[in-house]
Amino acid sequence: MPRNAKTAEQKSAKKLTQRNPDREENERPVPEIIIHSPMDVTAEPDPGRTRSNAIVYEALKLLIKYGYEPAKIREPALPLNLMGMKKSGTLLVCTIRSRLPVPNAATLREKNTGTVDYLCRLAGRVRDRIMIWVYSPACGWRYYLVYPGGLRYDLDFPKSIQ
Repeated sequence: MPRNAKTAEQKSAKKLTQRNPDREENERPVPEIIIHSPMDVTAEPDPGRTRSNAIVYEALKLLIKYGYEPAKIREPALPLNLMGMKKSGTLLVCTIRSRLPVPNAATLREKNTGTVDYLCRLAGRVRDRIMIWVYSPACGWRYYLVYPGGLRYDLDFPKSIQ
């Protein structure tokens, strides 16, 4: 057997055994939504917004846990990461990871003014529920509902989405 053929077999076997984060073992793949919005083609999109991170996958697992059909949103111009679909309605989720605690809505708005303002404007134009899910090592997950006039910390998150 030629040396190169063995290397090719090893490479293909290695590719098959690599873990795919979009597909957990014994689960179906999560669909991705790619939105092509009208925007300036000369402007470069922020490459950091196109990558997924661990917080998005944790939030995706929470959506599944509460009975939603999740989909990842891949659009650099939108500050949304996930969409959960259910008979009762659609939930749009922006996930944020913070090194510092985010104990209330005022702190969240102070640290992420652009994102919060954009989502508040969007909340006035769409029927879907919009939430910001923030994870920090000190506070864990914190859930905020987005309204046209601002944010509200959601104390009863599991009840509010069922």
